[in-house]
Amino acid sequence: MGKLTDDMIRMIGEIESLRDSRKVFRLQLDKETRERKTEVSTIRAELRDDQNNMALQTKADRVKFVSSLEAEVSGFLKAFDKAHAATAADTKKAIVGFVLDVADHVSGLLTGYRKDQKARGAATKRENALFVTDVTRFVNAKKKETKVMIDGFKAEHDKMAKVTKAERKEFVNKLKNMVGVMRKVNVDDLAGARAVWAGIPIGAKARLMAEQRAAEQEKKLRLEAEQKAKGLEGAKAAAERSKAQAQSSVDAKTHKK
Repeated sequence: MGKLTDDMIRMIGEIESLRDSRKVFRLQLDKETRERKTEVSTIRAELRDDQNNMALQTKADRVKFVSSLEAEVSGFLKAFDKAHAATAADTKKAIVGFVLDVADHVSGLLTGYRKDQKARGAATKRENALFVTDVTRFVNAKKKETKVMIDGFKAEHDKMAKVTKAERKEFVNKLKNMVGVMRKVNVDDLAGARAVWAGIPIGAKARLMAEQRAAEQEKKLRLEAEQKAKGLEGAKAAAERSKAQAQSSVDAKTHKK
């Protein structure tokens, strides 16, 4: 036989060998699976039994613990109620004593306060009466002094008003006379200028110069008149200031006294 035939024979033998091996492996795997199922069932049964036993034991322990806890809490509550009742009684007794002490103390304070208030009221009444008497005496004295000063001020004011009025009247008369004289001089000058202008022929330039001089003269006279009027107003202002100073002096003397 050739090499290919030998290889085919060898391959077929290996395939059959592998098939037998796989069959044996499957049988052994099925056996092991059944054994594992049996073991798992046994473990689960044991675990259920252990869990049931543990649940029963835990329940019994809890019942015992709860009973013990209830008894302990009940004892605590009874002891607390007893201590609370004793503390409440002591606190009530202490509060009653404190309130009685405070009431006695406040009563004593009120009694002393009423006595002090009554004595202070009498003293204040006497002091107020003396104060009112002093104020009345002071006001009457100041009233008399003020009347004397006001009468003196009125007399001085009337006297100053007469003097100032006479001075103003004299000044106004003088101002009127001066203005009348200046107006007459101005009229005479203007009349002479017009006569000269009408009688003597002059050129245009000379005529313009004559008109300018006449205007300047008139302006000068008007300014002098305004200055005189301002002087009169200054005299009036000086009189008013003198009057205000006299009033301020009287007020200062009154305040000082």
